[in-house]
Amino acid sequence: MHLQEMLALLDQSCPPERCPLCGELNGCQRPSPSLDHESCWCEGAEFPADLRDHVPRAARDRACVCRRCVEAIRPAHPLQPSGPDDFYLDASTGQMVFTAQYHQKRGYCCGNDCRHCPWLEGEPDREGS
Repeated sequence: MHLQEMLALLDQSCPPERCPLCGELNGCQRPSPSLDHESCWCEGAEFPADLRDHVPRAARDRACVCRRCVEAIRPAHPLQPSGPDDFYLDASTGQMVFTAQYHQKRGYCCGNDCRHCPWLEGEPDREGS
């Protein structure tokens, strides 16, 4: 099974006690009102800035990513400053558009249907997205 297929399955049903990336128990105590929130591992954890981009849209703000997935993402995607060739402003919309170079430096597809995503199979850069 490819990563995108696995993410699509998790996107369909992700209970709050399961990690939306791997499907294992996430160990977060926040969804349960009967548990002590102060003792939850995620309260004091530092999360990679791009972690949310890995989570399927339907699971965002519903389920916490488990500690193992947070640690796996952290070293794989160190934060790098954006360079002058990483984005441009679309004159017609005023929105910032990331270039294919930026996406390749980032190292993965975020699933947001980006205009210049190098991972979309068989689709050249699209105009107006």
